[in-house]
Amino acid sequence: MDLEEHTLETVGDTCEVCGVRLTTAEQQAVLESGGPALCTVHAAEELPDAAEDAAPSPAE
Repeated sequence: MDLEEHTLETVGDTCEVCGVRLTTAEQQAVLESGGPALCTVHAAEELPDAAEDAAPSPAE
């Protein structure tokens, strides 16, 4: 069985968490990332900042 790579071609108009209408920039970001349709606020909560991953935690 061949597996094809699937990409998003369309995205919902609203955030999957809060239901707010997504801006054009937010919709474009969802298409590029292939992730869930999230507004900027919820995308920031879901996806950790790359700078935070590189910085050691204070406990270390």
